[in-house]
Amino acid sequence: MIANDKFTLYIYDGDYGLPSLDVECTKTLLFFSIAKIPLQIITFNNLKVCIFHSGSYFVHKNVCLKSFHESVLYLNTLNYNLDVNLSPKQQSESLALKTLVQAKLRPALEYVFWLDQRNCEEFTQLWYAKALPFPFNNIHIKRLKDNALDLIESQYPCDCSLETAKDNITMLVTECLTSLSARLSNLNYFYGDNPTSLDIIVYSYLAPLLKLPFPSNSINSLVTLWPNLVNYIKRIDVKYLPDLPKEPKYIRNEDKAKTSDDDVSYVAISILTISAVTLMFGFAISKGFISTKLY
Repeated sequence: MIANDKFTLYIYDGDYGLPSLDVECTKTLLFFSIAKIPLQIITFNNLKVCIFHSGSYFVHKNVCLKSFHESVLYLNTLNYNLDVNLSPKQQSESLALKTLVQAKLRPALEYVFWLDQRNCEEFTQLWYAKALPFPFNNIHIKRLKDNALDLIESQYPCDCSLETAKDNITMLVTECLTSLSARLSNLNYFYGDNPTSLDIIVYSYLAPLLKLPFPSNSINSLVTLWPNLVNYIKRIDVKYLPDLPKEPKYIRNEDKAKTSDDDVSYVAISILTISAVTLMFGFAISKGFISTKLY
């Protein structure tokens, strides 16, 4: 690589210790970090960037690529190949595991992010509404929700309820995590002491389930049942993503939707207080405790 070569990546911002809340952006960022490629990162946090770019958008010289797969193929031509030391058998196994992960974990992420009503209303929509400028936040939210619904509907019959789909997704996630945990065993990474493109795929799908504070967490909490996968995510964080802030950037505790019966708005409290005082005075006047005569 020539010294003045400039790699630029446009991404959706990260939070809660994630490089990005977008899986494709996380994949590309992690590849650059593992391959030790210098990179300029630009987030979609202003109108100018949102108008001219979208998605995980990678730029190098006159080359513009919009997917992780395209970016990896291009970077491989520049001798940035994380799988170069894998044998043909390992490459075949790696491809099979990538297919497994994307087939079984992608629907789970889409469901958790967008189709679980509580998660969507109390976390996902709120986060994107604050992280992206108006009106691109609303456009992006609608697009992602529609994509998630299209994916789930393509895999389940039209008469299948979301609850039934959730049960099937939970079963698929369990099967996938069981396979990944068994294959990883006590290794640092899936193929020894150095991460490959498979590790990038696995991390990008598991990390959001493990890190994001979804209010409804029946699916994402499954990851914690496999300690070696939890430690695997932490290992990658420490070595390749050490500087990511763990504190939330966009959603403060007081911004989260209140779901407890004890959480009552100040407006409601004011109305109840005024009503109670009015009733009290009315009762006192009717009983003669307070006289309405003027002297």
